[in-house]
Amino acid sequence: MRATDTLIRLLAGLIFGLLAAASIAAEPVMLDMQLRLIPAKRMLEGSANLKLPAIANRRIAIDRRARLATLTVDGQPVRLRRWWRGDLEIRAIPDGASSVEMSWQLPLSPVPEEASHRDTLGDDRATAGSDGSFLPASARWYPGLQVGQDDGLQRWRVTIDVPAGQRAIVPGRLVEEAEASGYTRTVYRMDVPAAGIDLMVGPYVVLERAIKSVDGRTLKLRTLFHPRIADLAEGYLDALGAYFQRYEQWIGPYPYDDFSVVSSPTPTGFGMPSLTYLGVDVLRLPFIRGTSLGHEVLHNWWGNGVYPDIRQGNWSEGLTTFMADYTYALDEAPEKARVMRMGWLRDLSAIPPGKGLALNRFTARRHGISAAVGYGRAAMVFVMLRDRIGNAAFDRAIRRFWRQRRFQVASWADLQAAFEAEAGESLQAFLTPLLTARDLPTLALSHGDAGVMLHQSAPHHALRVPVVADPAAGKQTLMVGISGPEVRVEPPAGTRTLTLDPDFRVLRRLARNEAAPVLREINLAGVASLMVLGDERVEAAAEHLAERLLDRTPRRRSPEAPPGDGPLLVIGTATEVDAWLAAHGHPARPQAVSGRGDAQAWAGLTASDKPMLVVSGSNADALEAAARSLPHLGRYGWVVIEGGRSIDRGQGAAKPQVMSVPTAAPQAR
Repeated sequence: MRATDTLIRLLAGLIFGLLAAASIAAEPVMLDMQLRLIPAKRMLEGSANLKLPAIANRRIAIDRRARLATLTVDGQPVRLRRWWRGDLEIRAIPDGASSVEMSWQLPLSPVPEEASHRDTLGDDRATAGSDGSFLPASARWYPGLQVGQDDGLQRWRVTIDVPAGQRAIVPGRLVEEAEASGYTRTVYRMDVPAAGIDLMVGPYVVLERAIKSVDGRTLKLRTLFHPRIADLAEGYLDALGAYFQRYEQWIGPYPYDDFSVVSSPTPTGFGMPSLTYLGVDVLRLPFIRGTSLGHEVLHNWWGNGVYPDIRQGNWSEGLTTFMADYTYALDEAPEKARVMRMGWLRDLSAIPPGKGLALNRFTARRHGISAAVGYGRAAMVFVMLRDRIGNAAFDRAIRRFWRQRRFQVASWADLQAAFEAEAGESLQAFLTPLLTARDLPTLALSHGDAGVMLHQSAPHHALRVPVVADPAAGKQTLMVGISGPEVRVEPPAGTRTLTLDPDFRVLRRLARNEAAPVLREINLAGVASLMVLGDERVEAAAEHLAERLLDRTPRRRSPEAPPGDGPLLVIGTATEVDAWLAAHGHPARPQAVSGRGDAQAWAGLTASDKPMLVVSGSNADALEAAARSLPHLGRYGWVVIEGGRSIDRGQGAAKPQVMSVPTAAPQAR
């Protein structure tokens, strides 16, 4: 799973473990590799022996830029004839063959000097440089087994030589480290099936701490940090110890022997079996230890310990978001967790009907919609599931699922089976619509001749909806079951108002006024239009800012044209922005941003009820500087920026649906 609007979300919600969105062949290959990487020359030399599983339709794939030196199958040399398929060199392996040996060289790309967080998420290149080298498994830098179209699981032993002063790491257990003849040699083993090998090298200072697992093993926790942040290592090891204690008690024993936090010179945020790879500047942020780090630790159970069956939907991001990000919010304050639930529902509600994505179709984050579905929508399913079966049954099911599916591929159906076994009931009617429907229903209360009714639009889900009644005797919460278009509600005698799901615990499409708009909604409602208000320098700054803010290239719209009927991004100088808003009948800039900072941004709605994001600046330089921080602040409704840094931000209050109950409405006996 490889991993935006805030840095937390980018690193705790958008960090994809490197299982990626490929399906996985079940039988593992044993891979023994010897590597030498020279960062200054950007060159990798390697040799590998692959012990193959006895299955049909096998092939070896490697980056087509690799220069093969030798290739043998069962000890017999094979002609170095090349077969290319796209960016891969493919070698079909005879059905009876049991081993492949090969050696190769691979030129590596330079490390990008000016990479944004978003740039690193989609960059599959193998890169090298003296300040850090990163060879992701997705770069196909080593020979990997494919079975049909699926990538094979692997066990491995990897020996890596790098120049003295550099340290290398791949996922797995460190078994040897030594220095000789100007090189540092490290050896790692992965003794359980895993999905891919990612190689990191850098001028690291290493700090290690041993802890005891719940099953009595000694676990090694490490930091491999650049010297400029080596002073942070102790704090990270302290935080790791607390996370391991929490998740081993909640789920079961940690599946590996080591865990490392590795720093990157680029603004990276990746999770892999037994380690996480985070940018130096990210690791400096004080809140990362309390948020993103725990998310990445947990991925060693969900995603890198049990592998999602991608063809039936990636459940691991949602479960990790629920058990990490959401749980940390709940620890801090129930209201913070409520705000998080509201944010998930608000994002999902911004997706136009018919443009959503079913959970069983989510594979990995690619844009705003997939993130809203795979993380927030999936996490809401687990919120509702725990509400339905109770905390004790939920926790037993999590532990059952881990015991039964460890180091195996598992689907939503396997999760369902574990929860049904512990809940003692079928969850089919409840879960199936939640996983298969592209859209969400809306819920609304009404009263008429038939009394008080709860209505549900299509698609109809099997829901238990909290409705809060407030008779004089005190508020009461009614749990109203609904699985079709409507059901009657029986409020207690003397009820004056009914409030629909005020704590946002039901997966549904919000009414527009239930949650104030936020900046990131611009990426959830389709391709946006860009309107620039200013001179040529403002135009250049606006184009750069739009590139940073938007998932997709916007349509350009003339300032003289009407706003249109789609999502709209307006960028310009403060004077021209204010004049444009007044000329087109839009509300003036919010009081919270008026006269503050050198740049401001706020979310609103167009006349056609589509998201509108307005960014104003005192000049082009202020708009250019705002591009550094604004892309990470999407969960807010308004932001004030000074010198490129946010100095204040906030969002409007939630307004739950409240209905007055007429005195003539039928009352419960």
